[in-house]
Amino acid sequence: MERLSLVGAMLAWELRRIVRAFMRHGGRLGIVPVLAAVLGIAAAVVGRQQSVAAQQAQAQLAERLARRAAEPAAAPVVPGERDGRARLKAFDDYLLPHDDIPTVVQDLLNEAEDLRLVLARGDYRAQPDLQGGFMRYRMSLPVKGDAPTVLKLMQSALQSHKTLALESVQFKRARIESTDVEVRLQWVLLTRLPEPVR
Repeated sequence: MERLSLVGAMLAWELRRIVRAFMRHGGRLGIVPVLAAVLGIAAAVVGRQQSVAAQQAQAQLAERLARRAAEPAAAPVVPGERDGRARLKAFDDYLLPHDDIPTVVQDLLNEAEDLRLVLARGDYRAQPDLQGGFMRYRMSLPVKGDAPTVLKLMQSALQSHKTLALESVQFKRARIESTDVEVRLQWVLLTRLPEPVR
């Protein structure tokens, strides 16, 4: 695209130069053949570039089709009840058991203490999703300490717990020169529903 604009700018400059020269020597009637010649050259240049681009696109498409044809054919996935049930079971097996929620919360608290972060009282809220067959356990944990240590806590927690997600992080600093920040970490833990509900 940049190449086309460069060619266009060069052609426009050349056209203005030629027009001025012909206006001085040939008058207005002398401009018509020059204008037609310049437009013809410009059309030829643009047509050539489009032709090259089309050939490259065709070559890439042919290469992709050849690669796809060379790959072994996979068994077709038939959408249906069995496939859907298998995916739901895989999701359910991936989820943390509901009874493990206190363990994860305690792990987060212990990790924060090990990193010498100051913890304030958190808010905890369970949100069952009966239609989806799982629970969102939301945790809002206020933490105070230096920013790199808080980041280390977030990374460690996410690596340790596969169904834990970080929904939002809010940083607050009392003074610009302060190295400590107050951070509100909003976590969500995906678990199975409690047994009686299931």
